[in-house]
Amino acid sequence: MKKIISLTLFFAIIISVQAQVIDTARFRLEFRPMIINSQKINQPAVINDTVTGEVDFSYTITPQEVDIVFEPSQVKPMKLAPDVMKRYYRNFLKVGFGYPVTPLFDLYIHNPDNNKFSYGLGVHHFSAWAPQIGEKMKKYAYYPTSDTRVNAFFNRFFKNQTLYSSIGYTHKYANLYGYNSDTVSQYLDNYEDYYEKTYRDSINNSFHHAKAEIGLRSNYVLEDRKLKQDVRLKYDFIRTYKKDMENHIGLDSYLAYDSRFMKISGSQNYRLDFDLDYYNNRWNDSIVDSLGARRRVDNSFKMELKPTVNFTLGEYHFMFGVGLPVATALGKTYVPIYPVAEVQLGLVPGILSFYFGIDGDVKYNSLQNLLYDNPFVKPQLDSLKFSRSQIVLRAGVKGNLVKKLNYHISARYAFVKDDLFYVIDTNALLKNQFDVMYRDVNTLNVCVNLNWEVMSKLYLNLEGNYWGNFFDRVTDSVEERAWYRPTWEVKFNGKYFYNNKMAFNLNCNLQFGRWANVPDFETNVFTAQKMKPLIDIGVGFEYFFSNRFTAFANINNLACQNYARYYDFKSNGINVLVGITYSFGDESLKRKK
Repeated sequence: MKKIISLTLFFAIIISVQAQVIDTARFRLEFRPMIINSQKINQPAVINDTVTGEVDFSYTITPQEVDIVFEPSQVKPMKLAPDVMKRYYRNFLKVGFGYPVTPLFDLYIHNPDNNKFSYGLGVHHFSAWAPQIGEKMKKYAYYPTSDTRVNAFFNRFFKNQTLYSSIGYTHKYANLYGYNSDTVSQYLDNYEDYYEKTYRDSINNSFHHAKAEIGLRSNYVLEDRKLKQDVRLKYDFIRTYKKDMENHIGLDSYLAYDSRFMKISGSQNYRLDFDLDYYNNRWNDSIVDSLGARRRVDNSFKMELKPTVNFTLGEYHFMFGVGLPVATALGKTYVPIYPVAEVQLGLVPGILSFYFGIDGDVKYNSLQNLLYDNPFVKPQLDSLKFSRSQIVLRAGVKGNLVKKLNYHISARYAFVKDDLFYVIDTNALLKNQFDVMYRDVNTLNVCVNLNWEVMSKLYLNLEGNYWGNFFDRVTDSVEERAWYRPTWEVKFNGKYFYNNKMAFNLNCNLQFGRWANVPDFETNVFTAQKMKPLIDIGVGFEYFFSNRFTAFANINNLACQNYARYYDFKSNGINVLVGITYSFGDESLKRKK
């Protein structure tokens, strides 16, 4: 019976299962977990440590030797190009000839290499003897020029001192040719006589200059804490064709000591400059000499003492001092004491440096200086004075922009007493010579200089200047001009080396804003007249055949202008000069034992 009931239940379950409908459903669910914003606990947890106590224990450290074994690697030496010694020549000869009739001669001789002595001789001659060229220049008198110089020096080297000396002679030939036939023919009946050969002696204004110096200077460098000095005694003698003479004896010296007296970094230099100058002028006067009277003699004297203190702190430099000069000329004595101070600040080392300072100057307008500056000054120029600048303000910036491109921008303002200016001599019949006048004036000079060296082949130098002259009183007088001084000036020099075989150079000098006092020959009244710009351009070429021989060619005054630096003293136009140079006296490349 139990079996029947069990089978009945089994079949009933199977039938019920088969009778159910089976269905399958599929769902696609995309589940993205997200973090639900929760309330953050911003307060830090505070743990209260209920167990406190100190633990004391002792320990020891025992050093342990560690054996390190290493073997250095071999360093291979760099390969360097062989150092080829260049042969130098101690002697130099240069000869040339140009148009119109301009011979050139230069000779320089030096002793062989010696560590005890140094001596040499230099000779220079350049002259122009051609007659005037062009219709314009033929209206002026014949004016040959000549410049001859001979100099010799001797130096003796000791362990800590150097004894140096030199002697020299200069002869400059110049004529007072500055008169025009179109002008002098209007008021002189026999004006042709002033162009004859017999009259050349009357306009000769040449002079001779002999000089000598001897001195002793120390060889110590800045790091040596020794007393440094340089004492030089010099002598100059001038004799003009009109027999005016000037004797000058001078002493230039200084004592300096570098120390660390003050407890600051850097160096301190304590220096004392002491200068003496004596001038003796003897003026020739043919009328006085014919009467048997003595020549007029002028004696001028200057003594100056200038103590200074210099401090150097890295890129910063400071200097303080005072100038104490005493000067006597034409019976008057001056004591123009002036301050000395300078500050240099290296704002950007090697790139930008700023400086400013104040100082002064006392300069004697000697016959020697006037003849070299203006060879057309009149004879018997017996009105020589001292020009005195008690306050000179200076400031500027300098540095380096890029590699080997240097710049320097400076400004200078000076208060000058008895500054010298050239004016035409009113007593000269032909108005062909200059006298001097003295005025109190304030001068401003602004200078910009750029210097660039490009790959040791191209060298460029550009300089521009502005001069402003401000007189104490402003009137309509003709005497209120800064005669023959330019207001603007531009100078340029450039040289280029090509393939170590050729060299090209260019130079120019431009001057603008110069004034001249022009005479009226009938009324003897002078008026101010602005002069034409001075434009002087020159080019040159050199060809190096070898280390010894070089050929050169120069063209001066390329613009062919008859410019005049002083009124009616015009230049002769273009000049072409060609020649060769020869170097000799080479030293042996072997080291002397």
